[in-house]
Amino acid sequence: MEKRFENKLIMLKAVLSLLQQNQSLWQTNAPLNAAYNELRSYVARIEQAKQDISQTQAGLAIQKQNLQEDLIEKAFELASMLFAFAGRTNNTVMKAKVDFPISQLKMLRDGELATTCRNILTLRQGNEGPLVEYGVTDEKVNTLTDLINRYEQELPNIRVTVSERKAINENLKTLLNEAMDIASKQIDRLMIGLKTTQPGFYASYTNARKIVDYGTRYEKTDETEEKQEETVK
Repeated sequence: MEKRFENKLIMLKAVLSLLQQNQSLWQTNAPLNAAYNELRSYVARIEQAKQDISQTQAGLAIQKQNLQEDLIEKAFELASMLFAFAGRTNNTVMKAKVDFPISQLKMLRDGELATTCRNILTLRQGNEGPLVEYGVTDEKVNTLTDLINRYEQELPNIRVTVSERKAINENLKTLLNEAMDIASKQIDRLMIGLKTTQPGFYASYTNARKIVDYGTRYEKTDETEEKQEETVK
């Protein structure tokens, strides 16, 4: 999630916390009470959406990483056996095709990795018998084939999940914008009425409404943010 998004969300949660702790000072103000509850609802929806996307990302990352690591390990093991066989039999073509470190496999993109692993398998053709002595057995070939198939089947799911994550991110931005509108167009205005009667509380509120950029050492108000956003547009 973008840092600016998180900074705004932290500010909104600080506002809600302050209002909750001082309910006795404003809870008889029906419009302010309604705005507070509406803002709290939006922040809760944002937090739930963030949790959903976090769980999706974590599950996807672990599943893909484990499968990818197994695939690379088995593919490099088979490639190493083929390399040894090629060196023994002076098969320069085969040797050149499998002469690479495991780090090269780790650097390949998803589609390239699956294709490279299948290419390694094809090098066995025509030498199945002699290669058994080098450890290239049907069992190992079948294991690698199964890993490649599972990996390729998982790639479309990964793309779908990425699309879903983008959709969730767009929804989060919409929710945040609507929450910011409640804060600036309702709560900010309603709090003006407490400026004279509850000056200390009002001062605390204006301080809570500052958006702190935790990447630097200065603070931004909504007005500064709006000017920056207009400049970007």
